[in-house]
Amino acid sequence: MENKPHQKTVTASIEIRDIEGDIQHLILPADNNTKKSIIKKILDLPENFNGAIDYKINQEKVLFYWNVPQLNQEAETLHKKAIAFARKGDLKTAITYWTEATRLNPHDPDYFFNLGVAYFETKKYIECIDALTRTLAICPLYHKSYLILGTAYLKIRKFENARKHIEKSVKLNRNNILAYLNLGAVYSILKDYQNGILMFENALQISPTEANAYMGLAKIYSTLENTEKANYYFKKVIENDKKGNLANYAKRMIISQKKVAIDNSDLDFSSANPDELYAEAYQNYIIGNYNKAIQIYKGYLSKKSNDDNVWYALGEAQLRAGKADLAVESFKSAAKLEPSKGLYFKTLAIAFDKLEKYDKVIAAISKANELGKNDSVTCCLWGKALFQTGKSENAIEKLEEAIKLNKNNLLAKYYLAFSLKDIKEVNDAVYYFEEILKSRIKTPLAEKARECIEELS
Repeated sequence: MENKPHQKTVTASIEIRDIEGDIQHLILPADNNTKKSIIKKILDLPENFNGAIDYKINQEKVLFYWNVPQLNQEAETLHKKAIAFARKGDLKTAITYWTEATRLNPHDPDYFFNLGVAYFETKKYIECIDALTRTLAICPLYHKSYLILGTAYLKIRKFENARKHIEKSVKLNRNNILAYLNLGAVYSILKDYQNGILMFENALQISPTEANAYMGLAKIYSTLENTEKANYYFKKVIENDKKGNLANYAKRMIISQKKVAIDNSDLDFSSANPDELYAEAYQNYIIGNYNKAIQIYKGYLSKKSNDDNVWYALGEAQLRAGKADLAVESFKSAAKLEPSKGLYFKTLAIAFDKLEKYDKVIAAISKANELGKNDSVTCCLWGKALFQTGKSENAIEKLEEAIKLNKNNLLAKYYLAFSLKDIKEVNDAVYYFEEILKSRIKTPLAEKARECIEELS
């Protein structure tokens, strides 16, 4: 297919205050080679980059332009199809189309960039890094690539690479809050706390209610043992993320910073602050004092009964204390207040499992699955309940999925063996019983597995 001139343009801008020493070289007359050299220096481009970058200067910024050199209509058609599939959530098909588009026209960075984003969304970070590196090799102005590339390096714990690329992203786009948040996180990990603080403060200048930025500051000050500032920022997290996981985490973090004055002898909660009650309850929970945690969580709920997270925490303490029947009611209360949280239905299923109410386990775990819970524990609970209700063939599918998600899930192997035994697949049943015996994990299931192998032999 004939290639035609491409009108697609990639742009980036740098604030003049960041390049005061070099701006005069762009303003004054100079030959092309000199200007190319200055542009490479300003944009930190590799020496072997030979693309034509143009620019315009306004009062505050220098705007840089790079034109995609050629168009391939067939590749563009594939690109548009890939976008349509990506919008539908079918990233696998989108990846196929973008990969083919890059083959047809390897000069268009859009294809590599979108391919990299799709790989990032599917958690294929190595493939993401490769695609975005190709994007920047074609066009180093593509500042969105620097951010996602740096974030991918952050995901695989290559922190210096993450820092380098996210810093470039910030240089080319001063208004991206995610870049500041991620760079703040990288600096924190690298123990460059002053720059970490600066990045989170920059994020708050853009969005003064950004809970993630307050959390970043709180963690840094906590590490620096500045209790007063840490608690201040943890409270700002709670203030700005009232129903989210960050707020719940912040409440727990305040606990470790602060001694809560509650008279535990009579547990009179009438004058206690709810946040202090939450703190004291969690402290008791983490040291295994579940009954006292239960009492204090109840004191909190007597003041704020609409807090789904605390109903959930109460249920967890009741489960640990061996009070599964009470835990059921607490998890139900949490789920009623926040019916979109799959975790609440999952823990409700766990409580029903303790009570051996397997029909109710199936109902609760099905709801948890609808809400996105599909981990090994969820599948194992589901499979066990199906086996216990006489549905061995259906149980096998769920238990196999549990093992696929976690090869060390011995409980899933145990009930899979029994389900296979039920449908007369004796050899396969023996295989999974033997898997339990071979495991290095010590488990009371091992003796039962040995007895079953002897019975089947």
